[in-house]
Amino acid sequence: MVIFAIITLMLALVLGGVGFYRTSSQFAVGKRIEQVMAADAQTAEEELAKPFVQRVLLPLGDSMARLFRGYTPKEVSESTQKKLVMAGLYPRVTAVQLLGLCWFSAAGCIVLVFLAILALGNSGDFRYTDPMNIFLLLGSAAGGYILPQFVLSKKVKTRQEQILTALPYSIDILSISVEAGMGFDAAVGYTMRKIKGPLAEEFSKTLNEIRLGKPRLEALEDLGNRTGVDDLKTFITAVVHASRLGGSITNTLRIQADSIRTRRRQRAQEQAMKAPIKIVFPLVLFIFPALFVVLLGPALVSVWNQLAIQ
Repeated sequence: MVIFAIITLMLALVLGGVGFYRTSSQFAVGKRIEQVMAADAQTAEEELAKPFVQRVLLPLGDSMARLFRGYTPKEVSESTQKKLVMAGLYPRVTAVQLLGLCWFSAAGCIVLVFLAILALGNSGDFRYTDPMNIFLLLGSAAGGYILPQFVLSKKVKTRQEQILTALPYSIDILSISVEAGMGFDAAVGYTMRKIKGPLAEEFSKTLNEIRLGKPRLEALEDLGNRTGVDDLKTFITAVVHASRLGGSITNTLRIQADSIRTRRRQRAQEQAMKAPIKIVFPLVLFIFPALFVVLLGPALVSVWNQLAIQ
């Protein structure tokens, strides 16, 4: 019993010492340092997992924007902000960052053209007063500045085409859901789960705004303004007017679904009618010259040989 009591006392002293050490300030500081280092390592991994554009180019654009902030008109900033919203890039990319990328791209193009001019000719022959060199440098600066804006415009156009393609099917699902007895918000949520792409993302944003307390009609109007798609704006305007005037949402959805499908058919017919005109340029520039070479080449060779004999 004495030996057992001694062993128990020793174990209690050891455990008490370990507990005192773990609760001491030195141990707490070391533990806190380990937690901070682990958080920093996790933050670094998350930072490296981001795309190259978001990790490198956007901070460079932000730095360049600070240098040229006084040279950018307010109208340009507002237009760029609107395009970013339509492209679905805001708030990941801000107007300041994109305009900074424009200035950075312009500076990069100037440097590349300058190096190309030096590489094509002797470095001693480069003259800053040469009109051709000045024209090339100014043209490269303008092209570099326009390049990010051009990419953004293509992104906006592509996204709007995707929304326009998914719109008739989405409105059909929305109309059927409302006719089946679902509420408008629940029908929008059901439609959002049935489709994919930018339109589903916009529906999700609209539902989140409604859940956060924004009035439904204002959220729907913001949906049309964010996308910039005329057919979607027309549909939302009809729904908003029907809601304000007390009309039937079901009839409005059915009429708008038929109208959107009719407009889609008309756009397809318009593109089909433009096809013969668009195909003229490839025919004249590429197909006709090759056809003339195949048909008239042997005849021209025979004529040339006859003239050479004579």
